Amino acid sequence: MIAMRKAALATASVVAVGGLVFGAASAFASSPTSAPSASASPTGSATPKKHDGARKGLAKHRRQLVKNGAHGQNTVKNKDGQWVVHEWQVGKVGSVSGSTVKVTDATGTTWTWTVVSGAKVRVSGKASSLSAVKTGDTIVLTGVQSGSANDARVIVDPDQSKLG
Repeated sequence: MIAMRKAALATASVVAVGGLVFGAASAFASSPTSAPSASASPTGSATPKKHDGARKGLAKHRRQLVKNGAHGQNTVKNKDGQWVVHEWQVGKVGSVSGSTVKVTDATGTTWTWTVVSGAKVRVSGKASSLSAVKTGDTIVLTGVQSGSANDARVIVDPDQSKLG
């Protein structure tokens, strides 16, 4: 979840910087004979609510991921400087056995995930356990690659009646 927040904030930063660069380029391109104004007008509230925009953006991203996602990986350095492969998959549960979940996504890719101790499991928006995840449910898993294994650290099993 923290990695998703960091990714959302990084994306927002890139978009904001890109907007500033684009805006500056547009200002210079549209009025080449006049000097650009250094004044800026404030927008929004003087006391914005902390994280509101990030939460809304993250919720939208999750909905899009469930609707259109399949699987993916990104490789980043952890706090100790070690390279770690983070993975995610959205798909239908083929089986749940002990601490393993077999999931097949829309591309036909099947991964077997090992649910690590302390993994966060949410079913229909509430904290739950792996035993509540049912075969046939569409779920989202995130975790890390450990050798050739996929270690699930977060499993989200949304309300199936709301999936379209």
